[in-house]
Amino acid sequence: MEMTATKTIMTIRQAAQEFGFPEFGLRNLIKRGAFPVIRCGNRSYITRQILEDFIAKGGERQNEIARR
Repeated sequence: MEMTATKTIMTIRQAAQEFGFPEFGLRNLIKRGAFPVIRCGNRSYITRQILEDFIAKGGERQNEIARR
């Protein structure tokens, strides 16, 4: 049985490649505060679950969901 490893936390570049999303688009969404990221120095990391949820909900902001 072969197991494939999927990363839970990804860089913007990794997330863009994996989800087929433009890197500049992800960067713009992060700047607008569309979903939370983990910042470490000058790098931003995205959790897979947050990005999957964002896409599944059609781009609805995470903080708007929390207010409901």
